[in-house]
Amino acid sequence: MAPEIGLSKRFFKATEWAAVRHEARPRYGPATPSLGEVLGIASLVLVDGGSEREAIAAMVLDAVGNDDMPLEEIRSRFGKKVARLVESTADERGVDADDLESELARLDVDDEASVRRVLAADVLRELRALVVDLRRSGSITFARYRVKPSVQLERFHATVQLLTRDDPRGSLSEELRAAYAEVKRLVEVDTATAAWRVAHSDAA
Repeated sequence: MAPEIGLSKRFFKATEWAAVRHEARPRYGPATPSLGEVLGIASLVLVDGGSEREAIAAMVLDAVGNDDMPLEEIRSRFGKKVARLVESTADERGVDADDLESELARLDVDDEASVRRVLAADVLRELRALVVDLRRSGSITFARYRVKPSVQLERFHATVQLLTRDDPRGSLSEELRAAYAEVKRLVEVDTATAAWRVAHSDAA
């Protein structure tokens, strides 16, 4: 059995900060309570064997979303190492898998492993949210992405393969593969593509 991780006061302060920040973001439709959301992604990291620093970084990334990252505030509240991990992981969000692999290769060994774990938790959260939306609204859910559904599915597949390669039996790796398989099972690509073309008529 893996040893228990002792969490410091910094973790609980980060939880409160992230929940408040998450709650302030626009909400669309039914959503998980903000505290549950940030604790959920922290749990993914910790169950996978991640550190407190990695769990805090995951909560911060989830809470801020696509908004500008307040790195100075993060640095002052949670320390330089957390801020550096948040910044490194945020830079890799939305990067194609080939570019992501080259970017990760530029990091030192410790940072690469941490970025991979935090990014894996972030991608898993996105895939699970997508599964919920597919069950609720069907394949038209893919209209929210900037690229065609087939391209987005290819990006997910390549990213999942990259993030699970080094630890194929880890909890995050198993959950990532399962979540992607469920997305593939639920999506009807022709319907998704038709909806995407309507929503992005200027780009189709």
